[in-house]
Amino acid sequence: MNALYRIKYEYNMSVMSYVHEIAAHTTEKLPDGTVRKSYMRFLDCQAKLRIDVIKLNESDCAVEKYHAIFSNNSDQIVRLHQFDVGFTVPAKSLMLKYFTSDWGSEFYPHEIKVENEFSYGSVSGRSCRGFNPWAGLLTPNECYTAALAWSGNWNCKITPLDNNYFFSMGLSSDEAYFDINPGESFSSAPIYVAKGTSIEDSCLAMRRFFRKRLSLLNDQDFNGIPVVYNGWWPYEDSLISEDVYHQNAVMSKNLGITYAVLDAGWFGNDENGENWYEKRGDWELINLKVFPSGMKSLCDRAKSVGISPGMWCEIEAVGKHAKLNETHKDLMAERDGVTLGYICLGSRKSREWALSVIDRILGEYGAKWIKFDFNLDPAVGCNALHHDHAKGDGLYAHYKGYYELLKLINKKYPEVILENCSSGGLRMDIEMLSHTHFSHLSDPDYTDFHLQCFWGALSYLHQSACLHFSWSHVLGDHNRGIKSPINHQMQLYRFDYIIRAVLMGIPGFSYRLPDMPEWCLERLKEHVGFYKRIYKDFILNGDAHRLTPQPIMGGKGERFPVFQFNNNSAEALLFAFRLEKANPEQIVFPKGLLRENLYEITYVDKEKIMESTGWKLEKNGIDFFDMPEASSEIVWIKQKSTT
Repeated sequence: MNALYRIKYEYNMSVMSYVHEIAAHTTEKLPDGTVRKSYMRFLDCQAKLRIDVIKLNESDCAVEKYHAIFSNNSDQIVRLHQFDVGFTVPAKSLMLKYFTSDWGSEFYPHEIKVENEFSYGSVSGRSCRGFNPWAGLLTPNECYTAALAWSGNWNCKITPLDNNYFFSMGLSSDEAYFDINPGESFSSAPIYVAKGTSIEDSCLAMRRFFRKRLSLLNDQDFNGIPVVYNGWWPYEDSLISEDVYHQNAVMSKNLGITYAVLDAGWFGNDENGENWYEKRGDWELINLKVFPSGMKSLCDRAKSVGISPGMWCEIEAVGKHAKLNETHKDLMAERDGVTLGYICLGSRKSREWALSVIDRILGEYGAKWIKFDFNLDPAVGCNALHHDHAKGDGLYAHYKGYYELLKLINKKYPEVILENCSSGGLRMDIEMLSHTHFSHLSDPDYTDFHLQCFWGALSYLHQSACLHFSWSHVLGDHNRGIKSPINHQMQLYRFDYIIRAVLMGIPGFSYRLPDMPEWCLERLKEHVGFYKRIYKDFILNGDAHRLTPQPIMGGKGERFPVFQFNNNSAEALLFAFRLEKANPEQIVFPKGLLRENLYEITYVDKEKIMESTGWKLEKNGIDFFDMPEASSEIVWIKQKSTT
């Protein structure tokens, strides 16, 4: 694949646009085994404007990284309006897979045959509001998966040309631009590209690369296993209190859950019926009406019963009634003098203020998990000139500042878990997930929708980065109108179906635990114990295989999805879910087994045990049958001996 760039810029008062393929390159093998290819081109006849496209290929990873560097060696400012990087796909035909994304509809799939120029992207200021920054490219010979590492506005474009397709992703937004001063340079957002014989093979390569090279997860940083309770959905800010939090934290500990996160509702004065959204930003003000002992006491009390406390914080956002609007007016992001509802982290002063808030939550209070949310669309972003950025690059500077802040937090509090959330999953790009440990997939969490999101996220993220609640007890109507999915009358198999869906990633639970039937509590404890046995080998360090197509909300797509997880010893766990409207039987073919080895295959619920060699399992498959709708089954494939 040759390198490609798209750039639109102003120079000498003229607007110039390039779409160019660069074939000539230099190759350098770095000490760590990475191969670096550099493609260079001058954009003017005096060699003052230069593009370098860098392609990195690590020796032990089947993923390539592309980014471009624009260098201004002229004596005047050059303004960039668009800066993309990509590659050429040699093919006579191409199918494109992509996902649209919005609140409650994250990872909704689409597929088209590309016959004319086709583009899509985000203009909301959040990477996954509109579309996910991912593309799957299918040609008659090879398949590619590409993910853009950027959290703000972006674009993706595919252009047919002769027997090739030009593919690029990058920074582009109306009204936004980047002024490059003489002697300075500017880097594009990188894209990561994996190639395989199928889309699933390329996505597997991307998952492995993410876990090995980009994830913050480190086995030595955390005590215990990340299983989290969060009481937001059954209590929200209207019903939560100090005693409610503590009661659920104690019960969570008894169930084997390791973290208890306090969501919104703990901050701000409780005046005039103002809710959490209107008070965001007043983090130094504790809602003493419902938390009279304060946050340090709440965290200390949780630790005293053996569970790690966590807290929610929308560190960027500022509600319309927050006192911060007046006390720190100079921090507010503005567009033409109008406040945008968040602090501009392009400003050094804003980052210092934000870090002081985090120091209070993680240092003084002692929280061990922080859930970072962001519930607004910054669009093009700030153009205030007193925030350490230029007029056209406020959103770019904000995200660069946010990444810097997250790096500082992780360095200062390496034992603390950083959770990414943005109205559910609306900022779940590969760059944001390289600065946080886990990402919340979506606010709605009913089981078949969870499986849609989880399947989609595995297109570029490792399962160890995917956090979602099991089907929650809610006050609203967003979970198919069902407020209490767990009750005394439900069947055991349906309870297992709800809980098992989140055991394939990072499990979160949001229930009124004191109201949960006793048998459900006992069964939940068993599930948490099972998860703790499989977490390290199959979730944290294992491979995920999507053995079936994607289930889709509304009774569409695959109705009998099966996911496989392999450990490093070529053993496997299969999670099968028979959804509503599913066929009565499903046969899948396991991957990654040792062909000559003898395996013991255990159907956990049926308590059925059989034996087979790896090659017979790959040939004949695993059969799931005699399962009611809205049920699940787990098959554990363990090595028995070598034949």
